[in-house]
Amino acid sequence: MKIYNSLTRKKEEFVPIKEKKIGMYVCGPTVYDEPHIGHARSAYIFDMIRRYLKHSNYEVQFVRNVTDVDDKIISKAREMVSGQLTVVSLAEASKEIAKKYLESYHRDMKLLGIGHPDSEPRATEYIPKMIGYIGDLITRGAAYIAGGDVYFDIKKAKDYGKLSNQNIENMEMGARVSPGEKKRDGLDFALWKSAKEGEPSWDSPWGKGRPGWHIECSVMSSDILGDEFDIHGGGIDLIFPHHENEIAQSEGAGKGFARLWIHNGLLTINQEKMAKSLGNFISIQDFIKEYKDADYLKLLFLNTHYRHPVDYTREKIGEAKKEKERIKIFLKTAKSNIEKYESAYNERPIFDSKLHFNNFLKDAVTCKDSLEKAMDDDFNTSQAIGEIFNMIHIGNSITMTLDDNNNDMIRYTKLKYIRDTVYDFCTRIFGLSLGDEEALCFVEKKLIEERKRFRELKDFKKADEFRQILLKDYNIILEDEKDGTVWRRKT
Repeated sequence: MKIYNSLTRKKEEFVPIKEKKIGMYVCGPTVYDEPHIGHARSAYIFDMIRRYLKHSNYEVQFVRNVTDVDDKIISKAREMVSGQLTVVSLAEASKEIAKKYLESYHRDMKLLGIGHPDSEPRATEYIPKMIGYIGDLITRGAAYIAGGDVYFDIKKAKDYGKLSNQNIENMEMGARVSPGEKKRDGLDFALWKSAKEGEPSWDSPWGKGRPGWHIECSVMSSDILGDEFDIHGGGIDLIFPHHENEIAQSEGAGKGFARLWIHNGLLTINQEKMAKSLGNFISIQDFIKEYKDADYLKLLFLNTHYRHPVDYTREKIGEAKKEKERIKIFLKTAKSNIEKYESAYNERPIFDSKLHFNNFLKDAVTCKDSLEKAMDDDFNTSQAIGEIFNMIHIGNSITMTLDDNNNDMIRYTKLKYIRDTVYDFCTRIFGLSLGDEEALCFVEKKLIEERKRFRELKDFKKADEFRQILLKDYNIILEDEKDGTVWRRKT
């Protein structure tokens, strides 16, 4: 598997720190407004990446943070306080704003069918650890106190600009110190901000205040995943200054930080940046209300490589709708044909234990291999979707030539293989909603029955052959329990 690393600006063979175990940290929402379809893209991309890594037999620990104290949240809270008749403090209003929009984010992720992270740390839960981390940076000489503020000293950062591929001298020429700031250099950034009247604040060795934005991700990621972890992700707009500053402060604290950086491209609306001022802001709720199906949005995303920008238009959503209809029609037709012909094979002999259907599938197996090869090449979903429709074309060709007198086990098996592969990838990896297709087919039932027969004959070697066939060729795991054998699909 090769993944493009934003840090080295090239595709690299992916080798996790611990064999088959991956630590992945992704920058999550700042909860001050309704989630929009740009947020949906980033959340979906990294959920899809997690799904595929699991499909590839990796154990993934996925962390996505929540910024619940921030200038934008406080600004929204000021609007709330100024418009209220009842007396609510700015700190209380900020907490209410964060709670409201985090609930909105969770609601919309559920509507999109995007999985919950394994850990979802919130900035306000980590303030004591942030204070300790900042104290270490001061002790190491990487940060300095200026009044009640604490700044990271950019001069102490090694290779600053290496992620964003910028020269520090050029950056300093455009950097400015804003009125009221006490930092020494325009590129120095706040680790701790002294309290302003009414704002949320916490006690610290430098006086009351709150953390800067960048420090939370360094602290959370190292606390949950360790000082060095496999993957850090986020939108391309976060490369500078946020991710650049994360690297600087983490290395300034003597830590290793992330090995591989993944960034998704941004979303535009009809070639324009999405903004409320332009009247083209589309919330996730707006999209679901109009189209009733989140899969159209997912297919829009899948048809563009995750690193590239994606342009949202009504025409493209219309194309995505047709794509989903084509997938569903194929699955329905294939299922109908499979059920129809299962009865024709009911009286056929039990399969030989050495039968591996992959030997007979050829072009269908080639398509599946190409599908996984595309995903192994930096999660190339646009190419993978092409392979999905390639398989559908082959499957449709089979269904068009089947008739009532056709008892061709190989053709039936090929159709079943294609249908299962299309359904499995579209639902388990791409997260599309295509209905309940989880029943065992005739071939799978027969293989399970044959394994059961050999177990009863105490021929455990042959029974194990069938277990391996079911796992390798059909993605079915058998579990022998006291009351019998149960099956489940491998996730």
